[in-house]
Amino acid sequence: MIHSIAFLAAMVGLFSAISLPIGSIIGLTTHPKEKITSALMAFGGGALLFALTIEIIAHSFHEVGFLPVAIGAVTGGILYEILNHGLNKIGAFFRKTTTVGRYITNKKMKRAKRIIESLSKVDILNSLPPDDIATLVPDIHEVFFPIGKLICKEKSAGDCFYLIESGKVKVSRGNELIAELSEGDAFGEMSMLTGAERSATVTAVEDTKVFKIFKSDFDKLMMLSPEVSKAIQELLIMRSKDLEEKKLIPKDVAMNWRKETSKFLDRNDFKATRNDIDDEVKSHGNAALGIWLGIMLDGIPESLVIGIAIVSKNSIPWALIAGVFMANLPEAMSSSVVMKKQNYSFKKIMIMWTSITIMTGLGALVGNLFFQGVSPVGVGLIEGIAAGAMLTMIAETMLPEAYEQGGAVVGLSTLAGFLAALFIKSL
Repeated sequence: MIHSIAFLAAMVGLFSAISLPIGSIIGLTTHPKEKITSALMAFGGGALLFALTIEIIAHSFHEVGFLPVAIGAVTGGILYEILNHGLNKIGAFFRKTTTVGRYITNKKMKRAKRIIESLSKVDILNSLPPDDIATLVPDIHEVFFPIGKLICKEKSAGDCFYLIESGKVKVSRGNELIAELSEGDAFGEMSMLTGAERSATVTAVEDTKVFKIFKSDFDKLMMLSPEVSKAIQELLIMRSKDLEEKKLIPKDVAMNWRKETSKFLDRNDFKATRNDIDDEVKSHGNAALGIWLGIMLDGIPESLVIGIAIVSKNSIPWALIAGVFMANLPEAMSSSVVMKKQNYSFKKIMIMWTSITIMTGLGALVGNLFFQGVSPVGVGLIEGIAAGAMLTMIAETMLPEAYEQGGAVVGLSTLAGFLAALFIKSL
């Protein structure tokens, strides 16, 4: 009898996850519109929310009261966050477009703050209005120069200036070494601003990363802001007495400028574009593995709770099964496209989704066998952990993903999923 119930749990677990390979096939062959994928995801989220509240939380609360369920839910939510954060470092965030966008936006913002940190040390920029400099940040480029590489040549056009992010360069005129510059130092700003030829040659002494600002971008800023243009003219007069002497900026002045400039970063659009996402996918060689592990993490609490539910209620939790099935479908549809961009073959993608389907069945089997004979308090605690992890996952990835891609249709789709699960429950 016990073995037949466990086998039933495994089959139900397999059925709930069979939508993963199905969704993968749909995504790879039909390329459905984002609104359709989002509507399906919201529908699945609504069904899962019903299953969490009625099939899991309400049942456990009725059996053991508030405390065990609450402790379990908090534990499950924290565990999910910790594991999800770790997996995101190896590319698990690629399983949802929203989390990819969030990752890229944070990356762009960190880069902008790093640039401002460096710009604050440049006297020619430090005196400029912070809000105007903040608008220049998106036009600043990161460039890498290997050791021995010529960066700019004496008597060449001053069409840009450089700010050293890391590494070291030597500045020479003819055969004479003038200076060595390192992290935080700038060069080429005076020739860029005045239009004069370069007064020296700069070569990388070490592998060097620099921020590069083009004259055309800076000129646009000066045209748009009379205040910047006036400040530049005053600075040029101050510097004209000795162009080679570097002016030191007091720490408190630089820090205050950084703070003021950072306030205006929100005016810039750091939202991830489709090209940003495609570039990020290409730069992560292990994104597909991260997606696989991330979806596995999402599926573990779902599979366990399916097995436990069959034990504790001695019936199949069809509302939960429907929610898991519908949530998996759009996730596999969108994630398979990312895998394809990483040159994963159709066969390999299908093997990955099928393996998760099998493991979901095994998870339901383990949940069923392990928790047969466990006290109601123990079952309530474990169901709380699973529910907490699932609720955290829905709130953090599913619904934001659905809304960002689908817009207003998401509310009604979520409601439809909730009512569909209620209808299944009523049967």
